Amino acid sequence: MSQVCNKQQPQLPSPSQAALRDLYDSVDTPVATGSAHFMRAGSELHLVHRDLELGDRRQAGVRVACAAAAVRSALADYESSRDIARELGFHAVHDARLRAAGREGVQVLDVLREAGSQGLVALDEESLADIAAQYAEGGDESAFGGFIDTLRVFSAELDTFARNADAEGPVEWQQFAWKSITEFDRIRIRGQAIAIINIFGMTNATTAVG
Repeated sequence: MSQVCNKQQPQLPSPSQAALRDLYDSVDTPVATGSAHFMRAGSELHLVHRDLELGDRRQAGVRVACAAAAVRSALADYESSRDIARELGFHAVHDARLRAAGREGVQVLDVLREAGSQGLVALDEESLADIAAQYAEGGDESAFGGFIDTLRVFSAELDTFARNADAEGPVEWQQFAWKSITEFDRIRIRGQAIAIINIFGMTNATTAVG
């Protein structure tokens, strides 16, 4: 089960719901592989700090190139999931289930604030409002699409720095190291919020699932 932008609703044991399980599996499988690539990129970017502390800019450059490649792979998988979801009519089914679980609609703010109170995600009020607005505008498709758009911009920034890494000076490297992990964490938290909504918003409780 993907930990970032998860689409899978756990615990669907009824044989009569086999088609529903298959639908969720089709959409979530590329999300899970995309999230694995994305988290690998984060690991590389965090280790850039180690390399800079040790004065090893060559290794730092290798890590940036690896991170850029991992984010490109993540982006391709997330876009594949989005395309599959559109082809199979996933969002209409998923959003209807989220609305039904919330009784009076998708309770985005309530779910995320409760998750925040349990230390599961950290979002400021502006981010909470932005995510809620995306769900109000176009449901899971809008929220996931916004995540992909942000990741695409980040991917382009990593590619640009990776191409020019050899010509960058110490100041530019240090700024990149700080900015890249800050942006990575911002995107990761946004994806984590989507996963929380898709899991806890469906079960109407912030309890661990697997």
